[in-house]
Amino acid sequence: MPSVSTRPRVLPVAIALSLAAAPRLIGQETIVRGDLGRRLDSAVTSAERAGFSGTLLVVRGDTVILGRGAGLAVEDPPMPFTRSTIVPIGSNTKDFTKTAILQLVEAGHLHLEDSLGRFFPDAPPDKRGITLRQLLEHTAGFPIGVGPDGEVVGLSAWRRRLFATPLEFAPGTSRRYSNPGYSLLAAVVEQITGTTYERYLAQHIFAPAGMRETGLVLPHSDPRRLAHAYAAGRDRGTMLDTPHDSSGDYWNLRGNGGLVSTVEDMWRFYRAILDDTTLLRDAGHRHMVLRPDESTVLAGSDLVSFFLYGRFPREGIEIVLASNHARAPAPRLLDALLPVAGIEPPQAGPRHAEGPAIAAGQTLARLPDTGPGRTVAAYFDAYNSRDTAAMRAFFAEHAEAGPDAPPMEARLDRYRQMLENLGRLTVESVAETSDGIEVRARSANGDLVTLSFQIDAAAPYRLRGLRVQVG
Repeated sequence: MPSVSTRPRVLPVAIALSLAAAPRLIGQETIVRGDLGRRLDSAVTSAERAGFSGTLLVVRGDTVILGRGAGLAVEDPPMPFTRSTIVPIGSNTKDFTKTAILQLVEAGHLHLEDSLGRFFPDAPPDKRGITLRQLLEHTAGFPIGVGPDGEVVGLSAWRRRLFATPLEFAPGTSRRYSNPGYSLLAAVVEQITGTTYERYLAQHIFAPAGMRETGLVLPHSDPRRLAHAYAAGRDRGTMLDTPHDSSGDYWNLRGNGGLVSTVEDMWRFYRAILDDTTLLRDAGHRHMVLRPDESTVLAGSDLVSFFLYGRFPREGIEIVLASNHARAPAPRLLDALLPVAGIEPPQAGPRHAEGPAIAAGQTLARLPDTGPGRTVAAYFDAYNSRDTAAMRAFFAEHAEAGPDAPPMEARLDRYRQMLENLGRLTVESVAETSDGIEVRARSANGDLVTLSFQIDAAAPYRLRGLRVQVG
């Protein structure tokens, strides 16, 4: 796919219900228009019978040709998905952050070449010269993450940790997808505007675009309207169950993920970027968020819930799609819908590996014969065995222990979740980083998966952390 983010005014606006109200949902009815709408609807029904649960909107030109839910948003008590079900959008949150920064540039408050030293005098020398543009383009050198999404951590403590983390390359010399980079951008938004990140979005992006169901704390959404996430036989709740404070997400998520929305709200957002100057006056700035002339899929996921916006300008079609179950992620349904709509799937971007992919049975061929390399090799050996006992033994022998380490059952639950969603992993490339090893692999379904292993530099080379990005 040419544009994937391991993250799109005519429709009636859905209205959030109070907790005291009966669960009468706006936008429950299915919309099916024309022959293409009927054929796409049939494909969704087939996917639903095979286990898909989610919600989607398909727009051709300015006409909704399919809008519907499939399966259950909540399994107990059963609540079906509808067009108005509220879903997590994951890394698509970054498009709001990018828009906010570009708005402040257009207002004269920022310049894309402003460096971190302007906003954070405590930034160390190796990071002080990083620019806003480099943060936006993932070329600053920051890692994919510096802590778990649900960690309760304030800005000051989080920033100290990030600034103490070694860069993975000199700023501007390479590209590395980074969630902390976008959290820093959210901190810049708060500093410049004097308001919270989510409140700025609500006033300057959501309201002008007609989005009334998007955010985390400010929409005051009825929890009964949010889809629950399901993996490995467990109900994982909603984004409202993730730790947050009165102003929104904590800092491992703020600005890079963590928000919820509806497929219709997100369609309004991307249309406002594409069609007019509602959000951004400068066409070049709008194209930094979404290019109008390229087939694009922008995706967000935590490996259980998936959200994606696909735009296919040659066919004049947009697809907004979300799913809530690891067994049947949204990208699989998109793959089924594209040929029905006569859309050529976007070509995959260049692979990170040099040379051909490693075939099955050679999964570990390129892992270095070093202490950290052997730890990663042991991880893949246990993971691909599909044996929980083998994975338990790996964590007991090779993972960091202690009061701050995740409990064993949490680690095994994460393993089962990954295995259900990704299947066997085949290594395509390996790169050593400042704190461990980064592996690019292919899942059983062909998805590109980036695994960033944080490993002690000294024997016994224990695993301290693992970040996983799909896409």
